[in-house]
Amino acid sequence: MKAKYLLPLLLLLTGLRVAWVLTHEVAPSEAYYWMCSHRLAAGYFDGPAGTAFLVRAFGENFEMARLFWPALGFFCSCVAWLFVRRIYDEAVAGWSVVFLNLLPVFNTAAVEVGPLMPALVSVLAGLVFARVAWDGRRWAWVGAGLFFGVAVLFRYEAVLVPAGLVAGALFSVRYRTPADIFGLLAIAACCALALLPALLWNASLEWIPVAGGTWKTAWEIRPLPFLGSLAGLAMAFSVPVVLAVVVGLRFLVRNVRRHGRAVFILASCGVAWAWALYILLRGGDAVAAGLFGMVPLAAFALSSVRKSPLAVPLGGFVAAVALLASGYSLWVGGRISWKAVADQVRGSARDLPAAEGGGFFIAEDANQAAILGYYLPGEGSYPPVFVPESPDLSNQFGLWPSYADFVESDRVADEYFQEQKGVNPFIGRNAIYLGHDLPQTIKGAFQDVQPLRKVSAPGGRDLTIYLCLGYQTLPL
Repeated sequence: MKAKYLLPLLLLLTGLRVAWVLTHEVAPSEAYYWMCSHRLAAGYFDGPAGTAFLVRAFGENFEMARLFWPALGFFCSCVAWLFVRRIYDEAVAGWSVVFLNLLPVFNTAAVEVGPLMPALVSVLAGLVFARVAWDGRRWAWVGAGLFFGVAVLFRYEAVLVPAGLVAGALFSVRYRTPADIFGLLAIAACCALALLPALLWNASLEWIPVAGGTWKTAWEIRPLPFLGSLAGLAMAFSVPVVLAVVVGLRFLVRNVRRHGRAVFILASCGVAWAWALYILLRGGDAVAAGLFGMVPLAAFALSSVRKSPLAVPLGGFVAAVALLASGYSLWVGGRISWKAVADQVRGSARDLPAAEGGGFFIAEDANQAAILGYYLPGEGSYPPVFVPESPDLSNQFGLWPSYADFVESDRVADEYFQEQKGVNPFIGRNAIYLGHDLPQTIKGAFQDVQPLRKVSAPGGRDLTIYLCLGYQTLPL
């Protein structure tokens, strides 16, 4: 596809994505990043801090931040075209961009605030500079390192692409000049500096946010989680695309010695796809790693099959299925409406008996707390909606102020414990709890808990609103 046809198509898609954002409510994942942007840190349980800082750059105008993501989708498509055009011709570059815009995960990332889109833009920009350096202009290694460093600020998996490029360059005799060594060291330094704040943050929490088991369990294959992870990958890319990836990787490895461009393509995406396979076998989320390696592999595959008589029918089938999968993904996301649930929770607060300090809200998990917190008012430094207190540190809410926390005070809270210098400002207050069932951490922490009413939640589920009276902390 020529650029003169591609640009109007991209503008049309961007306009449709903007319209989608303007006509749909905030998603739970977006609400989470909005909350993180008001509680900035060096790292978060779900990854580096780049997304929170980017959202914070828009101040209190979260709708403007949401509209920035379709623009990022447009920029990402343009950078993808520049990258592929430096390796192949204009036709392959155009069809590679069309293919990218058919992927369900790309379309979702272009309309929902999250780390994938800014990370992908930065990865592809880094690949553009890396290709320039690979072709002989050594100064471009520094530019590649800067963009890869930015990408790592959004997703840890982004480091897989520069890791593959550095390995590929070091194994090639042609790229062992002093200028190349300096450039590759610049890439490593940029990525390391970008990772450092998040690593120090994780180290301060004893690596709990990123710990996934022991060294022994790291090599175990988990059949049932693997099937779930494979299903998630198929939903993100569509089944025909996943099958095409398997065939394309096999063909790429076989052609490395015969085609010089294949060496660069394998260096660009090989490590990312190898990591995706490892995470897949472990039952984890391999979507981000796969997305970072998708554009180079797609460009190679399209350039290899475009003269085949089967290219048009097979390409049309893959494109049609991917387009349907994208439409289904956006349709499911568009049906989710938490605003009505939040309105019912807010209305239920009128049933709370009057108590000093007023009532507060608790949701059963972090996703519910984030989306309800976007619509409900907060109280000082506390999140607008809490999650039930727990001894386990399993999400970002565990690091934010909680209704179970004691704060320093000179007032003696208990005459029998004169050493106690802290008080809990929530003791004696009432709360609204929203969940499927009632956990023991709620039953034991309040003097009385009463079901109030059921509400219909997104996905056809029923949630119950509970009146929780007289908070007294959990007994020891």
